[in-house]
Amino acid sequence: MDATPSPLSPVQSSPAQPVQAELVQAQASAPLRRLPWDITPSLKEERLVALSRLASAVRNRVIAEANREEGDTNWGLACKAHERLGHALSRAAELGEVPWLTVNRDGLYLMPLIEGTPIRIYRGLAERPGARHLDALRAESERAQPVQKQTCFSFMDMAPAAPVEVVEDGPWYWLLALETDIEGRVLRAVYFQSNEAGDARHHWVVPSEEALEAQGHVGTSLLPAPRTPSKEGRAPRGRKLRAAGIASSGGEHAAQ
Repeated sequence: MDATPSPLSPVQSSPAQPVQAELVQAQASAPLRRLPWDITPSLKEERLVALSRLASAVRNRVIAEANREEGDTNWGLACKAHERLGHALSRAAELGEVPWLTVNRDGLYLMPLIEGTPIRIYRGLAERPGARHLDALRAESERAQPVQKQTCFSFMDMAPAAPVEVVEDGPWYWLLALETDIEGRVLRAVYFQSNEAGDARHHWVVPSEEALEAQGHVGTSLLPAPRTPSKEGRAPRGRKLRAAGIASSGGEHAAQ
Protein backbone atom coordinates (compact mmCIF):
# COMPACT_ATOMS: atom_id res chain seq x y z
CA MET A 1 0.00 0.00 0.00
CA ASP A 2 1.44 3.39 -0.97
CA ALA A 3 2.06 5.54 2.14
CA THR A 4 2.41 8.77 0.16
CA PRO A 5 0.09 11.37 1.73
CA SER A 6 -2.72 12.77 -0.34
CA PRO A 7 -2.52 16.42 -1.43
CA LEU A 8 -5.59 17.04 0.70
CA SER A 9 -4.06 15.55 3.85
CA PRO A 10 -2.92 18.04 6.55
CA VAL A 11 0.73 19.02 6.38
CA GLN A 12 2.80 18.17 9.43
CA SER A 13 4.51 21.31 10.72
CA SER A 14 8.18 21.11 11.60
CA PRO A 15 9.43 22.24 15.07
CA ALA A 16 11.15 25.21 13.41
CA GLN A 17 7.91 26.70 12.12
CA PRO A 18 6.45 27.70 15.52
CA VAL A 19 9.78 29.29 16.48
CA GLN A 20 9.88 31.32 13.28
CA ALA A 21 6.27 32.38 13.76
CA GLU A 22 7.00 33.58 17.29
CA LEU A 23 10.05 35.49 16.04
CA VAL A 24 8.03 37.24 13.33
CA GLN A 25 5.32 38.09 15.84
CA ALA A 26 7.87 39.50 18.30
CA GLN A 27 9.45 41.67 15.58
CA ALA A 28 6.03 42.97 14.55
CA SER A 29 5.11 43.89 18.12
CA ALA A 30 8.48 45.53 18.90
CA PRO A 31 8.41 49.36 18.82
CA LEU A 32 9.87 50.89 15.69
CA ARG A 33 13.11 52.72 16.39
CA ARG A 34 12.98 56.27 15.11
CA LEU A 35 15.66 58.90 14.76
CA PRO A 36 15.59 61.93 17.09
CA TRP A 37 14.92 64.48 14.34
CA ASP A 38 12.00 62.38 13.09
CA ILE A 39 10.37 62.70 16.53
CA THR A 40 11.47 66.22 17.44
CA PRO A 41 12.35 68.20 14.29
CA SER A 42 14.45 70.73 16.22
CA LEU A 43 16.88 67.97 17.23
CA LYS A 44 18.75 68.01 13.95
CA GLU A 45 21.68 65.66 13.53
CA GLU A 46 24.34 68.37 13.34
CA ARG A 47 23.05 69.95 16.54
CA LEU A 48 23.09 66.68 18.45
CA VAL A 49 26.57 65.92 17.18
CA ALA A 50 27.83 69.36 18.24
CA LEU A 51 26.36 69.01 21.74
CA SER A 52 27.75 65.52 22.27
CA ARG A 53 31.17 66.53 20.97
CA LEU A 54 31.37 69.37 23.46
CA ALA A 55 30.24 67.22 26.40
CA SER A 56 32.67 64.43 25.48
CA ALA A 57 35.60 66.78 24.87
CA VAL A 58 35.13 68.55 28.21
CA ARG A 59 34.99 65.29 30.17
CA ASN A 60 37.91 63.70 28.33
CA ARG A 61 40.08 66.76 28.92
CA VAL A 62 39.36 66.67 32.65
CA ILE A 63 40.31 63.00 32.76
CA ALA A 64 43.49 63.67 30.76
CA GLU A 65 44.53 66.38 33.24
CA ALA A 66 43.85 64.17 36.27
CA ASN A 67 46.68 63.38 38.65
CA ARG A 68 45.77 60.35 40.72
CA GLU A 69 49.05 60.48 42.63
CA GLU A 70 48.18 63.98 43.84
CA GLY A 71 44.80 62.84 45.13
CA ASP A 72 42.39 63.34 42.24
CA THR A 73 39.40 61.03 42.71
CA ASN A 74 36.50 60.05 40.48
CA TRP A 75 34.15 62.17 42.59
CA GLY A 76 36.35 65.26 42.33
CA LEU A 77 36.86 64.77 38.60
CA ALA A 78 33.12 64.37 38.07
CA CYS A 79 32.50 67.66 39.88
CA LYS A 80 35.14 69.41 37.80
CA ALA A 81 33.74 67.97 34.56
CA HIS A 82 30.25 69.14 35.51
CA GLU A 83 31.42 72.68 36.30
CA ARG A 84 33.47 72.93 33.12
CA LEU A 85 30.59 71.62 31.02
CA GLY A 86 28.30 74.27 32.48
CA HIS A 87 30.85 76.95 31.73
CA ALA A 88 31.43 75.71 28.17
CA LEU A 89 27.71 75.46 27.40
CA SER A 90 26.97 78.90 28.86
CA ARG A 91 29.84 80.44 26.92
CA ALA A 92 28.69 78.83 23.66
CA ALA A 93 25.14 80.10 24.20
CA GLU A 94 26.27 83.62 25.12
CA LEU A 95 28.43 84.00 22.00
CA GLY A 96 25.26 83.83 19.91
CA GLU A 97 26.82 81.75 17.14
CA VAL A 98 24.37 78.92 17.82
CA PRO A 99 20.97 80.57 18.35
CA TRP A 100 19.31 77.17 18.78
CA LEU A 101 21.14 76.59 22.08
CA THR A 102 20.02 77.97 25.43
CA VAL A 103 21.27 76.96 28.86
CA ASN A 104 19.47 77.08 32.18
CA ARG A 105 22.07 77.12 34.94
CA ASP A 106 21.51 77.79 38.62
CA GLY A 107 24.23 76.67 41.00
CA LEU A 108 24.81 72.99 40.29
CA TYR A 109 21.69 72.77 38.17
CA LEU A 110 22.46 72.54 34.46
CA MET A 111 20.11 71.96 31.55
CA PRO A 112 20.88 72.67 27.88
CA LEU A 113 17.93 73.19 25.54
CA ILE A 114 17.79 72.90 21.76
CA GLU A 115 15.06 75.27 20.58
CA GLY A 116 13.26 74.78 23.87
CA THR A 117 13.68 71.00 24.06
CA PRO A 118 15.57 70.09 27.26
CA ILE A 119 18.25 67.42 27.06
CA ARG A 120 19.69 65.94 30.22
CA ILE A 121 23.37 65.03 29.98
CA TYR A 122 24.72 62.44 32.38
CA ARG A 123 27.45 59.86 32.70
CA GLY A 124 26.16 56.30 32.59
CA LEU A 125 24.52 53.67 30.45
CA ALA A 126 21.67 54.54 28.13
CA GLU A 127 19.24 52.22 29.87
CA ARG A 128 17.30 53.37 32.92
CA PRO A 129 18.27 56.92 33.95
CA GLY A 130 18.13 57.89 37.60
CA ALA A 131 15.05 59.51 39.09
CA ARG A 132 16.86 62.83 39.65
CA HIS A 133 17.48 63.17 35.90
CA LEU A 134 13.81 62.53 35.13
CA ASP A 135 12.72 64.93 37.88
CA ALA A 136 14.89 67.66 36.37
CA LEU A 137 13.44 67.06 32.91
CA ARG A 138 9.91 67.10 34.23
CA ALA A 139 10.49 70.40 36.04
CA GLU A 140 12.13 71.90 32.96
CA SER A 141 9.26 70.84 30.73
CA GLU A 142 6.69 72.28 33.13
CA ARG A 143 8.64 75.54 33.27
CA ALA A 144 8.61 75.81 29.48
CA GLN A 145 4.83 75.44 29.23
CA PRO A 146 3.04 78.75 28.65
CA VAL A 147 0.96 80.07 31.54
CA GLN A 148 -2.70 80.20 30.61
CA LYS A 149 -4.93 83.03 31.79
CA GLN A 150 -7.12 82.04 34.70
CA THR A 151 -10.76 83.15 34.88
CA CYS A 152 -13.40 82.74 37.55
CA PHE A 153 -15.61 80.47 35.48
CA SER A 154 -14.75 78.19 32.62
CA PHE A 155 -17.55 79.58 30.42
CA MET A 156 -15.88 83.01 30.55
CA ASP A 157 -12.95 81.74 28.52
CA MET A 158 -13.56 83.06 25.03
CA ALA A 159 -11.00 80.84 23.30
CA PRO A 160 -11.39 77.06 23.56
CA ALA A 161 -8.66 75.20 25.38
CA ALA A 162 -6.04 73.62 23.19
CA PRO A 163 -6.36 69.84 22.97
CA VAL A 164 -3.85 67.96 25.10
CA GLU A 165 -1.74 65.56 23.10
CA VAL A 166 -2.01 62.07 24.52
CA VAL A 167 1.28 60.21 24.26
CA GLU A 168 1.39 56.52 25.00
CA ASP A 169 3.27 55.83 28.24
CA GLY A 170 4.42 59.45 28.14
CA PRO A 171 5.54 62.08 28.51
CA TRP A 172 8.89 61.13 26.99
CA TYR A 173 12.05 63.13 27.69
CA TRP A 174 15.36 63.35 25.81
CA LEU A 175 18.65 62.43 27.44
CA LEU A 176 22.29 62.17 26.39
CA ALA A 177 24.18 59.33 28.05
CA LEU A 178 27.99 59.48 28.08
CA GLU A 179 29.16 55.89 28.40
CA THR A 180 32.72 55.81 29.73
CA ASP A 181 35.50 53.41 30.56
CA ILE A 182 36.66 52.70 34.11
CA GLU A 183 38.83 55.84 34.12
CA GLY A 184 35.95 58.07 33.02
CA ARG A 185 36.86 58.66 29.36
CA VAL A 186 33.89 58.77 27.03
CA LEU A 187 33.62 55.72 24.80
CA ARG A 188 30.38 56.63 23.08
CA ALA A 189 27.50 59.09 23.34
CA VAL A 190 23.90 57.90 23.06
CA TYR A 191 20.73 59.95 22.73
CA PHE A 192 17.48 58.31 23.78
CA GLN A 193 14.06 58.95 25.26
CA SER A 194 12.81 57.93 28.70
CA ASN A 195 9.50 58.29 30.50
CA GLU A 196 8.45 58.56 34.15
CA ALA A 197 8.73 54.79 34.58
CA GLY A 198 12.34 54.82 33.40
CA ASP A 199 11.61 52.98 30.14
CA ALA A 200 14.00 53.77 27.28
CA ARG A 201 13.38 53.92 23.56
CA HIS A 202 14.67 55.34 20.25
CA HIS A 203 18.40 55.06 21.01
CA TRP A 204 20.70 56.84 18.62
CA VAL A 205 24.47 56.38 18.95
CA VAL A 206 26.44 59.43 17.83
CA PRO A 207 28.77 58.34 15.00
CA SER A 208 32.49 58.51 15.56
CA GLU A 209 34.64 61.31 14.16
CA GLU A 210 35.96 58.95 11.46
CA ALA A 211 32.46 57.89 10.41
CA LEU A 212 31.28 61.49 10.22
CA GLU A 213 34.28 62.53 8.13
CA ALA A 214 33.70 59.58 5.80
CA GLN A 215 30.10 60.74 5.34
CA GLY A 216 31.29 64.26 4.57
CA HIS A 217 29.55 65.62 7.65
CA VAL A 218 30.14 69.34 8.18
CA GLY A 219 28.48 70.56 11.35
CA THR A 220 28.64 73.31 13.91
CA SER A 221 31.31 73.14 16.58
CA LEU A 222 30.60 74.37 20.08
CA LEU A 223 34.24 74.02 21.07
CA PRO A 224 36.01 77.35 21.57
CA ALA A 225 38.55 78.24 18.92
CA PRO A 226 42.19 78.17 20.06
CA ARG A 227 43.36 81.56 21.19
CA THR A 228 46.22 83.17 19.30
CA PRO A 229 48.00 86.13 20.87
CA SER A 230 47.47 89.32 18.90
CA LYS A 231 50.48 91.14 17.55
CA GLU A 232 49.20 94.40 18.94
CA GLY A 233 50.35 94.90 22.47
CA ARG A 234 52.85 92.03 22.24
CA ALA A 235 56.04 92.96 24.10
CA PRO A 236 59.30 92.82 22.15
CA ARG A 237 61.24 89.62 22.70
CA GLY A 238 64.14 91.27 24.50
CA ARG A 239 61.86 93.18 26.88
CA LYS A 240 59.89 90.02 27.67
CA LEU A 241 63.06 88.10 28.50
CA ARG A 242 64.47 90.90 30.66
CA ALA A 243 61.20 91.10 32.57
CA ALA A 244 61.56 87.40 33.33
CA GLY A 245 65.12 87.90 34.53
CA ILE A 246 66.67 86.05 31.58
CA ALA A 247 69.43 87.55 29.47
CA SER A 248 68.58 87.60 25.78
CA SER A 249 72.01 86.33 24.78
CA GLY A 250 72.71 83.04 26.53
CA GLY A 251 70.26 82.85 29.34
CA GLU A 252 67.46 81.67 27.04
CA HIS A 253 69.17 78.34 26.42
CA ALA A 254 70.04 77.92 30.07
CA ALA A 255 66.41 78.21 31.06
CA GLN A 256 65.26 75.42 28.79
